[in-house]
Amino acid sequence: MNVAFINDSTSNPNWGDRAAAISLMAMVETAGGRIAHAVTEDALRASIFTEKPAPVGAGSPETLTHRAIRLCVPPLFPAVGRRLRRRPDDGGPSGLIPQEWGEFERAAEAAAREPRYGWPVLLSALGRADLVVIHGDGAMVGNDVIPRTDLFLAYIAKRRLGRPVIIVNHTADFDHPDLRGMAEHVYPLFDDVVFRDPVSAERCASFCACRYAPDTAFAFQPAARDAWASLAGRPTFFDIWPDTASFDPARPYLCVGGSSLVWAAWDPDDMTAGLVDLVRGIRSIYPGQVVLTASDVAEHGVFAAVAAELGLPLIGVTTPVQQAVDILGNADAYVGGRWHPSIFALRGGAPVVALDAKTFKMQALLDSAGLPSRTFDVRQGARDAPALLGLLADHLEQGAELRRRLRAWAEEQAKASVGNVRYLEARP
Repeated sequence: MNVAFINDSTSNPNWGDRAAAISLMAMVETAGGRIAHAVTEDALRASIFTEKPAPVGAGSPETLTHRAIRLCVPPLFPAVGRRLRRRPDDGGPSGLIPQEWGEFERAAEAAAREPRYGWPVLLSALGRADLVVIHGDGAMVGNDVIPRTDLFLAYIAKRRLGRPVIIVNHTADFDHPDLRGMAEHVYPLFDDVVFRDPVSAERCASFCACRYAPDTAFAFQPAARDAWASLAGRPTFFDIWPDTASFDPARPYLCVGGSSLVWAAWDPDDMTAGLVDLVRGIRSIYPGQVVLTASDVAEHGVFAAVAAELGLPLIGVTTPVQQAVDILGNADAYVGGRWHPSIFALRGGAPVVALDAKTFKMQALLDSAGLPSRTFDVRQGARDAPALLGLLADHLEQGAELRRRLRAWAEEQAKASVGNVRYLEARP
């Protein structure tokens, strides 16, 4: 079965995007699919669908030097950081992507005639596919170019090319009326809709037939502590340029991570100051090591500043996924607002204390795991710190019994995550 795979997010440096796509693509192959054509997340963002990988950014090339600079931009220059992160969604290659449902048919006709930006290559690949698989991931929020493009390509593949299309492994928070309007028309066209959290499934059940399966990133399993620590504890083992991460994995440690809100509501200076205060608070109740984890490019500069100020090890965004899973899964706890790092932690039984995130997904994950789902704002230390530290202390006090329960739950989630490809397994 030839599969066209939309949103290969291994092109994104974010740990979770890489983990989810690696696992999902492996599941597709195991279920009998052959990924004959893949559209990367970078291609979706750029609206350039040539056979060669599309440049990062909205249609303009980004060199390795530019990406390295972006990794290291300190929070002292928030305006520069915002400029480097800017993702314009209008004009140029992305001008063909509809802004609202009423534009879909006209845009589909224009796409069929478009000779530029790789559209002929993409449409040919979709037309040859036995199945189109869309990896929804965390994209279905707001009204950015990626969710709009996912829905537009689904419409083209189903309505104009007659291909079966499924969308899997995703959260949907249709808070923007234009994206919701598109979804209400396109989601009923899908042959299968699989959400990675029960809340999304409940909210979207009114306009589509859908179901729940755990995130494919649950497939990653942390190494056993004793065997792993003897190797991971060697000097410079986690020093992945430009970061250093000198800590002893054989001794107790916990991890502190960021939040998707760094892309949206949080100013880098506020986040830096809040994280410094948070770590100081954690040190007042926890005698072990504190390890910083920057799982996304957006927060890397912030965490580099915190690491420098407090002299802490930093596990940076360029860390391989399996190493990140091993670190988080063997921690005493994870404090952060990132969905996938939370999954990595829970996979090893590490309890999670959640920071605020861009959508409801952290609450949904913790509810499923049977943990308190309150989230905390690191900018509001005076208000939130006592409750956050109290919850962390309670998790740590529960010790091995809580870890066993969380590890067993996460193992069941890993087994159930193959439900994302049930549609493939059911095809003859």
